[in-house]
Amino acid sequence: MKLALCTISYRHHLRSFNDLIDFASEEHFDAIDIWGVHAEHLRTEEVDRMKSSHLNVSLLSHYLNLNAPMSELLVETKRLSQLATRIGTQRIRIFAGNEASHTLSDAKWDQLVYRLKGICRVLDPAGQRLLLEFHPNTATDTVEATVRLLQAINHPACRINFDVLHVIESKADPVEAYFRLASYVDHLHLKTVANVEQFSVFEPANVYAASGSREGMVPLFEGIVDYQRFFEDVSAHLDHLTASLEWFGPDPDERLREDRLLIAQALEKVPVLSR
Repeated sequence: MKLALCTISYRHHLRSFNDLIDFASEEHFDAIDIWGVHAEHLRTEEVDRMKSSHLNVSLLSHYLNLNAPMSELLVETKRLSQLATRIGTQRIRIFAGNEASHTLSDAKWDQLVYRLKGICRVLDPAGQRLLLEFHPNTATDTVEATVRLLQAINHPACRINFDVLHVIESKADPVEAYFRLASYVDHLHLKTVANVEQFSVFEPANVYAASGSREGMVPLFEGIVDYQRFFEDVSAHLDHLTASLEWFGPDPDERLREDRLLIAQALEKVPVLSR
């Protein structure tokens, strides 16, 4: 499994992109997951330096307003496609709207499917893929809703960014959920919380705010997610997956360094014969 550093971990830090390239390289990350806001402001020399390094761009983590008029949505999709091409990635991560799946009327559901199909048709000729994040209060907030949506879209360019913690938040077992969605999973996001009462720390209004609470954000192997079990049980799939360490708390250098080492140690314990 390849590991990526998320630039969003540095959203409230004064840090040059060149410094992040150096840090990711020195700490043996394989890739960088670039937040859209950062990607839009990269200078040409920074893009060139990244491409000349060993680091891949695993993901462009961005957003699309799926309620915008279709013409505007397609224009914005083309712009994101060009941005993804510029930074050298085939994956564009968005959220499947901003309403919980169970609240969507048939008309809203049909509209969402139509718009996501349109996005896929724009990205597909460029060899790019749309990754819908498994996330609460979106149309992909349960395993059942995610399967239903992907089957309705029915396009090879539509895949899933499998966020292990958010799967648990949906009350699904992450291993069982992974295997139900395995044919669609194209990327993993890895994070955790100290206990199940603290999922709200990752609500967008809190996690993106500089003054938001960070209580409950803990190292990857100290929270509620049994990542050792997860890696062991999905071991046959790990070789073709890239996973981003999505840290939103303090001291990102220290936490990303330590969690990458801990993941490497955990993967060494995964039985080779099962992969």
